[in-house]
Amino acid sequence: MRAYLIATPAILVLAGCGLAERGRSVLWGEDHGTAAVVIADKVFTKSDLQRFFDSRLSDFRDPDKADRVKSNLLETFVEERLLLLRAERLRVEPNPQMVQSTMARIAVENPKPSGPPSAPGPDAELERSLAESLKIQQYLRDYLLRNVTVSEAECEEYYRQHLEDYVRNDVVHVREILVDDGARAERILSSLNQQKNKNFGELARVYSKAPSAADGGDLGTFQRGDLPENLEKVVFRLAPTMVSPIVQTRYGYHIFLLEEKILAHQQQFYEVKDEIQEKLLLQRERDLIAREVDSLMKQTPVKVHLENLDFKYLGNRFSGEGAISP
Repeated sequence: MRAYLIATPAILVLAGCGLAERGRSVLWGEDHGTAAVVIADKVFTKSDLQRFFDSRLSDFRDPDKADRVKSNLLETFVEERLLLLRAERLRVEPNPQMVQSTMARIAVENPKPSGPPSAPGPDAELERSLAESLKIQQYLRDYLLRNVTVSEAECEEYYRQHLEDYVRNDVVHVREILVDDGARAERILSSLNQQKNKNFGELARVYSKAPSAADGGDLGTFQRGDLPENLEKVVFRLAPTMVSPIVQTRYGYHIFLLEEKILAHQQQFYEVKDEIQEKLLLQRERDLIAREVDSLMKQTPVKVHLENLDFKYLGNRFSGEGAISP
């Protein structure tokens, strides 16, 4: 199932950081039961908001950006709650098998510490969050976005208007031999010249200290700009089947073989059609969801208690104490 923008689940993240953060939220005391957001007649407390933040911020470590990040997440929280409310009014229900299979996968990937036989079973909070996230996705897929399409003609038109975006740079396929000793590098280069470079892979396996040695020195493909400038100048001057002079760097002595070179060229439409279609489809879905959220904001009373938040709200959707959305 396509993971739709706003409703992309962060459930696995919630499971990964889960018990510690949720336990922390509970231990913060009665103040965390303070109302933070009211949507229609449903009250969401600071604990509800913190759980949502925990599911998105498990790896966040930059306190200087905390207010901006949390401000954005507050708006996302409201957007997701509005979409969930809409899904519930339409009686959308997630596939129970999808919920259970995802819960089982989470249990395997995030095992709980062993406890007594009477220890609680599946995490009810986690299962609820998962069900809600899947419910939003199902609403988007089955209702809001079900008729969103992009025709081949539209893709072709986009391609014609953005030809400069689909010019592929020069690409080279390179092999390497890397050794520590300059004299050894000279002997290897002499052997390559005698064999017309046909023994490059064999010599790489025997003598190269690079990780690519096991693959006959195969480094794969590179575009201009991928390699350090001193190596790029050497490699891109080569013709296919040619070897480079010895290049010394702080890693040792390098010899390169150019397997193949594909010159910069305008990519044809058939090469990029799928990429363009996905890009346009994603943009249409994003625009449609944004319009839906704006509509729901106008239809549904949303009150944010900015005075009760533990961060400074920096957005402009909600402003003033007890802010009510327009």
